[in-house]
Amino acid sequence: MEVWDHDGKLYEVNSYYSLPDDAWKYELVGLTGAPGTGPYLSVRIPDATPDDGPFTPRPAGDVMVNAGSGDVPWPILRRFIDLVESSGDIVDDETDDASPITDSGASPGTPPSPGGA
Repeated sequence: MEVWDHDGKLYEVNSYYSLPDDAWKYELVGLTGAPGTGPYLSVRIPDATPDDGPFTPRPAGDVMVNAGSGDVPWPILRRFIDLVESSGDIVDDETDDASPITDSGASPGTPPSPGGA
């Protein structure tokens, strides 16, 4: 656990293995103000081998982010992102040719038509 300070406001940063989620979690929690009113941000990195040895991160496409109420100053958010990225737990997807997200009626590479029709 670390506590970061920005303009007199405190933020707690945790990193741990979550057994119920079979995932590594990074959390940023605002400590200033009434409990539960500060910002909350978590990054959940699923374990590719939860029952077989040390933590093995799943590809970046499987990573989930959860954001709660409150504002996070950019310098704190950037520091949190840097912490998660520097851990080495964010790994490239298994394939580089993942299908792009497209409009349901459009072919890949075709922009959606105006009005969604």
